[in-house]
Amino acid sequence: MLKTIFYTGILWLLMQITGCGTTAEITNTWVDAAQKKNDLQGILVVAVAERDAARVEFEDAFTQALQDKDLKATASHTLVPGDTTKEAILGVARLSDLYTILVIRYAGTIEEPVFHKGNTYYDVVPAYGGDYHRGFGGYYGHVQKAYSDPDVWTTNKYVTLVVDLYNTATEKPLWQASSRAIDPNDRDELRHAFVKAFVNELMDQKLLIKEK
Repeated sequence: MLKTIFYTGILWLLMQITGCGTTAEITNTWVDAAQKKNDLQGILVVAVAERDAARVEFEDAFTQALQDKDLKATASHTLVPGDTTKEAILGVARLSDLYTILVIRYAGTIEEPVFHKGNTYYDVVPAYGGDYHRGFGGYYGHVQKAYSDPDVWTTNKYVTLVVDLYNTATEKPLWQASSRAIDPNDRDELRHAFVKAFVNELMDQKLLIKEK
C-alpha cells in the first residue's frame, strides 16, 4: 500500500512539472474588416528565422496546414531560397498569382515561476487488539501519514510568435495575430502547436477563398 502511494505521489509531481502536451493560445488578434469583401486567393508563406533550417521547417508546416484547409499556399523557400529581400518576396508572390503574403516572426521568450503545492497521502493501520465481540469498531484502525510530496517551484518558458498577413497588391496589412505557448523543449511539438493555433484563427477570419 505504501509503495503504491509513493509511486502515485511521484506520478502526480511529474504531471505537474511536465504538463499534458503543448497547446498555443492566441493572445491578440486584429483584422481589417474592410478587406473581407475582397476575393483573395493564394498565400506565400514566409518565416523570418536566423537559421535556414528553421525557416524551411516552419514554412513547410504552415503551408501544409493551409493546404489541408483547401487553401492555395506556397512556401517562400521553394521560390526564393537563402537570404531574401522584401522586393524579392513581393516579386515572386505577384508572378505566382498569390494574393497574400503571410509572415511569421519570433517575438521573444519570457520565463515565469510556477508554484506546485505538494500533497499528503495517508494509510489506514488496522487495530487488531481488544475484544473480538466488541464488534467492527475494534478493527477499524487509525489513519497515519504515509507520504508527502514537497512543494515545488518550477519555471515555465513562454515563447511568443506573431503572424502578419499582407495584401500582395497593396502591401497593406490584412490580419495580425500573436500566440504564445509553453516551451516543451521539443521543437517539432512547439511548431505544431503554433501552426494549429494560427491556421485555425486565420480560417475563422474568412479573409481567403478556397481553391476551386
